[in-house]
Amino acid sequence: MDRKIKIMVGSTVYGFENELYQIVALLHSMGYEVLNSHVGTIKVNPNLSNLENCLNAVDECDIFLGIIRTHYGTGIIGDKNIAFEEIKRAMEQHKPYWFMVHRDVVFARKLFGKIKGADKIEIHRNDFFDKRCLDVYEYVIKTGTAISERTGNWAQEFYSINDIFTFINTQFGDKNFVESILKQGK
Repeated sequence: MDRKIKIMVGSTVYGFENELYQIVALLHSMGYEVLNSHVGTIKVNPNLSNLENCLNAVDECDIFLGIIRTHYGTGIIGDKNIAFEEIKRAMEQHKPYWFMVHRDVVFARKLFGKIKGADKIEIHRNDFFDKRCLDVYEYVIKTGTAISERTGNWAQEFYSINDIFTFINTQFGDKNFVESILKQGK
């Protein structure tokens, strides 16, 4: 590839700012151009909403890294969440994408799956866990599609920044691997 590969790191910000700076720095050090709203590396058209600017960044990127956490995300506009809309856009456009999911989301999914009537349990937003993040996780792992037919549904569980670094180094450290995936999509 004649230019740097553009990777967008999804907009999951609040309570995760330091980790985002570290993730972006690592990807930069690996030679990627990183698009991320929090660190200010996406183009902002002042005539557009934050959601539209972030979706334009998804359109611009070559590959996408989404991070699913216990917080529903940044920028909830009506019934839309910027981080979730970015994920949907990347998947709909068949961008090569990778996802990481916090272990507490995975645990909560298992827990709620075991509790009778869990769909009726109310968890107040902005507490320790926002149940809507389970919708994001279910979307990413393609719940509802037969397991034998699922592709692109890997969501790597993480707990610490070191887990994130391990995944990033493994997935993006070999540029030839990433470029081969990009060529497959063309």
